[in-house]
Amino acid sequence: MRTLALVPMLIACAALPAYAQRGAQRGAPAGAAAKECVVISTGVIVDGKTTTSLLLNGKGDTTWVSGGFDAKCEGTDQRVISDSAEHYTDKKLLVLIGHVHYTEDRLKLDADRITYFMGEERLVAEGNVVGVTNTGTRFIGPRAEYWRPAVGIREKSHLIADPRSNLWISPTDAGKDSKDSVNIQADRIIMDNDSLIYAKGVVVIERPDLLSTSDSAFVDKFKEFARLTFTPRVVGRGDRHFTLDGDIIDIFSKDHEVERVKSLGHAHATSDDVTLQSDTIDLRVKTQKLDEAFSWGKSRAHAHSKDEDITADSIDVMMPGQTIRTMRAIGRAVAESVPDSAKIISKQPDFLQGDTITAHFDTLTASDTAKQPAIREIFARGTPTARAKSYYQVARSGEPKTDKPNQNYVLGDSITVTFLKKQIHDIDVHGHVEGFYVELAVDSSKTAAAKDSTAKKPDAKPAEKKKP
Repeated sequence: MRTLALVPMLIACAALPAYAQRGAQRGAPAGAAAKECVVISTGVIVDGKTTTSLLLNGKGDTTWVSGGFDAKCEGTDQRVISDSAEHYTDKKLLVLIGHVHYTEDRLKLDADRITYFMGEERLVAEGNVVGVTNTGTRFIGPRAEYWRPAVGIREKSHLIADPRSNLWISPTDAGKDSKDSVNIQADRIIMDNDSLIYAKGVVVIERPDLLSTSDSAFVDKFKEFARLTFTPRVVGRGDRHFTLDGDIIDIFSKDHEVERVKSLGHAHATSDDVTLQSDTIDLRVKTQKLDEAFSWGKSRAHAHSKDEDITADSIDVMMPGQTIRTMRAIGRAVAESVPDSAKIISKQPDFLQGDTITAHFDTLTASDTAKQPAIREIFARGTPTARAKSYYQVARSGEPKTDKPNQNYVLGDSITVTFLKKQIHDIDVHGHVEGFYVELAVDSSKTAAAKDSTAKKPDAKPAEKKKP
């Protein structure tokens, strides 16, 4: 561990009059104008002993220091420690080599080598780079460029980390392993003023409640907002996973917990109970589980559950605890289901149509949360110009399985279909009712053949002996 020894040594840097002029032109506050920089260097104590190999060599505007280097710019919060250093006054360049440690109020930076371009207020760190900001943001990688805020040059800090770097966003009092920490991995990470983050190239964002991948991402750290583009995908990390894909995905958080995930363009969402597909899907999340889902768009919204396929202009799914309870379809809604396959052979689906369709699912007990809820009731409401319609195929009595089921087709102002043990129990039609019920006649030849096949066959007659 290194501590400072009281062996002062002054290295004067060239004055920067143009720097001061730019600061004055931009309206810098009193006392903040640029001034001549003086680097103060002291010896370093290693393992409790003052270094004896401290060498200072110079020629013209160039100075080399070895055996340990500790310096600060007089009147600022900047300090650097390294094994050796090279200072080029005319180029306004300071090169720090070996176990480099740079600190200021905004940032702590460690690396194998740091090149400080003082005229640009730019630091290039290379080799085993580790940085920590005063807000708790932490990053590691092979290389990073840090552009300092300085009067007359720039108002906000700017950081570029590449290639393939890691960045952790945490509250001020939390570390990279905090439960609130958000990890961003990318081929290139750009951070403006420790607030706005741009990531490019195989971007992976890991947080306690979500895992996301994309080729590009934007994160507003303090607004807790993220936008993913180019093949984005989000996966929920709760005990019941969900996924969301699309052209663009927006993530909204509050108090470091995701509240909303929205997909724009070719959106596709899946959970244990329902699959949604539409132009736009908006998911609401509570305690790392889906609570509600909205889908809409020009290409119509489509929802698939265990028992129903519903298509409409928009679909709203209520699913507290990520267990489906109610599905509401609005605008030219159509619900299709497969007939009872144990009794009916048919390629034609049953369907219910209306301007609005609402499906209610069974409420499951806590012990049944692993199961998908079955549909309990489905209600369709028509309009004055387009009444609700239903078509259902009914198994014929007396036959274990048929490919010619009876057919029930009805129109009305509203239609309610109730289910019992996953089978149609009742169809209730209100308003202007009309329709038909087709009961096909039983094929007598097949019935007779079936009866003959079950009848007892007579014993075969013994063969007659031929007479000689």
